[in-house]
Amino acid sequence: MRRVTCSRVLKGSLCALLFALLSAGLFLWVYVESASGAGERAARLRGCPLCHSAEAPLSPALRQWQPGTPIAPILHAELCRAHPRLSRGAETELTDWLVAGSLPKLAAARRAAPGAALYRAKCAACHGNDGNGQPGLYPPLRGSEWLTATPSRLPEILTQGLQGPISVKGTPWNAIMLPPGLADENEVQAVIDYLRATFSR
Repeated sequence: MRRVTCSRVLKGSLCALLFALLSAGLFLWVYVESASGAGERAARLRGCPLCHSAEAPLSPALRQWQPGTPIAPILHAELCRAHPRLSRGAETELTDWLVAGSLPKLAAARRAAPGAALYRAKCAACHGNDGNGQPGLYPPLRGSEWLTATPSRLPEILTQGLQGPISVKGTPWNAIMLPPGLADENEVQAVIDYLRATFSR
């Protein structure tokens, strides 16, 4: 009786293990194949997102990169240095994917960095660190149509302030916003870059 029970338990455990392995394999296949292109597929297949998440620190070489200068040579060198066993084809696929997908985000983040400190010092007291404002007092910036409107009134607002009834995300507001006291056009543009990069999505 004990042998039969042990045999059944063993078979049940093996079946559960096999099911778990098959499920994991299916999940991995779907995850890799759902990639939008060869570069993203190569990245997922090699587990790149495990170490290189959106919050992961940049390598020193990428931290020194400036928008407007070529980044592909830097990426090639970094991939060769960090992953010497990577094939030339996979390296090219990954570089092309990173340049097409990550470069715009990296450039936007780089442009927005100076504005972050200015926003915290000049704007966050009213509009909040998260850009959600204060109900009934100060309108939200996150998701506001004012950030992407054309023509933009942001330079005018940041230099002269704003007064009178306005609408933000369908909600009426009627308050006075004093100019935040930015030093020059560079600081104004830095705050605008930060607002758009951080709160317009």
